[in-house]
Amino acid sequence: MKKALLIVAVVLAAVILAVLLLPPFINLGAYKARYLPLVEEALQRKVDVGEVRLWIIPGPSIRISDLKVFDHPAFSKEPFFAARQLKLQLHFWPLLKGQLQVAELVLEKPSVNLIKRPDGTFNFSDIGKEKGGAKKAARPQGKEPVRLSELIPARLRIADGDLSFRTIGQKPLRIQGIDLSLQDFSTRHPFPYRVTLRLAGLKPISLEGPLRYDESKAALSLKENHLKVQGVDFVINGSVSELTGVPRLNLTLANGRFETRPIFELLSTLRVMPKETEVSGPLGLKLSVTGPSHKLTSQVRAEFKGLKVNDRRAFKGTIVGQSDLSLPLGGEAPARQLEGSGKIAITDGALTNVDLIAQIQLLTGLAGVPQEQARGATTFKTLETDFTLAGGVARIKRLHLESPLMEVSGSGKLTLAAPTVDLGLEAALAPQISARAKGGKGAAFLKDSQGRIVVPLKITGPVKGPTVTLDSAKLLRKGTDQLLDQLFKKRR
Repeated sequence: MKKALLIVAVVLAAVILAVLLLPPFINLGAYKARYLPLVEEALQRKVDVGEVRLWIIPGPSIRISDLKVFDHPAFSKEPFFAARQLKLQLHFWPLLKGQLQVAELVLEKPSVNLIKRPDGTFNFSDIGKEKGGAKKAARPQGKEPVRLSELIPARLRIADGDLSFRTIGQKPLRIQGIDLSLQDFSTRHPFPYRVTLRLAGLKPISLEGPLRYDESKAALSLKENHLKVQGVDFVINGSVSELTGVPRLNLTLANGRFETRPIFELLSTLRVMPKETEVSGPLGLKLSVTGPSHKLTSQVRAEFKGLKVNDRRAFKGTIVGQSDLSLPLGGEAPARQLEGSGKIAITDGALTNVDLIAQIQLLTGLAGVPQEQARGATTFKTLETDFTLAGGVARIKRLHLESPLMEVSGSGKLTLAAPTVDLGLEAALAPQISARAKGGKGAAFLKDSQGRIVVPLKITGPVKGPTVTLDSAKLLRKGTDQLLDQLFKKRR
């Protein structure tokens, strides 16, 4: 007992003496020439650091300033990763035994520059790989691989981070003000975390909740996590597995009803949606992201609950209905990979890119047909459509439009890339309008059994300004049918 007390007293005396006599930090810069080449060889990247110091007071820590990991020369001459300071807070007693145990890792002002080539190759894909494709030495028998839990300290903080993402030849996307806080990391129980970030001109985006880490599966589980974007709260559940290899995602994001205006403003800022399109009103959304990180697939179910759309290129109105879409993420031609179907109805709106009444008058010579209130557009009470999506084409199986002036039915397709339409329609003018119409040479020929003037039309060309023509094939069939009817009547 006395011997143990004596050892403790000697250790305490040594610590007190060290605190009194040693400076608050020890400069480890002299060792850079020894350890930097090892780090560079491991990463296959040039690495540079400023000062490296071991602090004693108020607690043992290693602080590395101006850390830089440079990019592959084929991508950029700038750093791939940089941090103003990296701080490793150490446990005191293990340090006295020669063991380096990290209690907290803090990154101050880190920045990451992600660059992607058109072929999908990222500038981080070669990090840690042997030059010339050489195989790494086999792990000694009996030696266990390093576990992820051994690399993550109990506390982790990132302060004021910066992320730039750029595809070569395109304008980069920059995310600033990234803050991350992770507390009480454990493999035995859930632990809390919080991430916030900023995009120019938008409210801060946050993600937080409890995480659980399964060491045996190298998997993170998320239960009732919350993502807040422009004030809208989405609930996230699922998992990210195989973290020590190629991560695999199985996540769902959902909100049964939310106001869409701030979200579509965000999409417009990110250039995902055209700025000339205005969207507001309620929407229900469920998004699933599954698959390995290099080959993710998204499934989106949208429930339109009175969504108001004003797109000067195509239409405006209030949408109800639903759609189910799937899209592989990371492809070079997302429009061609989009698949799915939907059934929607639009009320109290207008086709802002075409005036069917004016075109019918021009094509047929009909007079006495009143102009619509919205000059240059086709206003309607309802427009219903069923569609499917595949191969970059939306196939409109059914389109039905009703207005006080006419009833339009048809089908066709919409090409998503450089949007173009190819529709075949029949516009039946309302009976009162048909009765007043005059002057057209073929007015009687165009009337149906209800006395309505029915005009077959083709709408083709770019969505912004399609061309409207008479469907000559349908007119020919209509004339042939009428001629046959007259011949059979004469014979009878």
